[in-house]
Amino acid sequence: MKNIILFIICGFLIFPNFAQNYNGPESVEYNPTSNSYFISNSNNGQILELDENNNLSVFKSGLNVGPHGLEIVEEYIGPKWSGQVLYVCSGGRLFGYDIQGNEVLNYNINGTFLNGITKKISSPYTANEVDLFITDFSAKKLYRYNIDENIHYEVCSFNKNPNGVYYDNINERLLVVFWGSNAPVYEIDIANGTYVNLINTGLSNLDGITMDQCGNIYISAWSSNAIHKYNFDFTSNEIIIDGLSNPADICYNQISNTFGIPNSGNNTVDFVSYSCETSSLNESINPYFTDKTFDLLGRTTTSSNLKIHINENGERQKKYIFK
Repeated sequence: MKNIILFIICGFLIFPNFAQNYNGPESVEYNPTSNSYFISNSNNGQILELDENNNLSVFKSGLNVGPHGLEIVEEYIGPKWSGQVLYVCSGGRLFGYDIQGNEVLNYNINGTFLNGITKKISSPYTANEVDLFITDFSAKKLYRYNIDENIHYEVCSFNKNPNGVYYDNINERLLVVFWGSNAPVYEIDIANGTYVNLINTGLSNLDGITMDQCGNIYISAWSSNAIHKYNFDFTSNEIIIDGLSNPADICYNQISNTFGIPNSGNNTVDFVSYSCETSSLNESINPYFTDKTFDLLGRTTTSSNLKIHINENGERQKKYIFK
């Protein structure tokens, strides 16, 4: 039985506002227009919004399943910007909400457990050139949803459980990470539904995947409770942030160079600054530090297992890493 804590102040009985607490944070998505973050609160059927002043509020509630993956799409009518839509994975359905939280889409993909979601934009001014790619964890499938045509297709199926998905605009490729032991990263040919294994990571239970503006790939793994950094061809990797708790569907804010990391294991969300570095910089000092960490009640806190250490790796490059 769960214990409910009640606070009594001056004779009044006050219940904690659980509507604005993290409970199974699953996905973080940055909104550059409002400089805020959307967070799927999967155990409460909610989407939360954290604004630029660190105020946490309920953006949408009442979702029956999840929600899980989130993706913001800028939409246009011809060359004119018409607004934003937040697309949301919930069970086997895809939902869309405008920036005021009004439902603009309720589409049945006939999925089992829609989880990861990403967008591919061929033209910023043509709505029918925006496709969403969605993983179905339980059915082991990848779907493609065209926004303008309001229709979906099955791209391919796998023999493993797909989790996070990200469209790499720099190299024009779709990347999918997988659950299970020695989890791989696949590159998907969206034209013919084939795929190649880019790497067997040696890690277990990969969850999220994202990318910075320099072409580096970042993957969250439950087995290491860490964020792993890979170069574009996956020939090198390193842990850049550890001490996490089942890190889920991460995002990277390319404007402020900040990670949004939902810790589904302990109901917190970490925001960690990490400067983008290019492969041409052989000597650099990169500051990695925690900007904000939020606890169960949405309060700013510190995480004792995220400490800053300076480590000389024996080469010419110096790096700050988490231990």
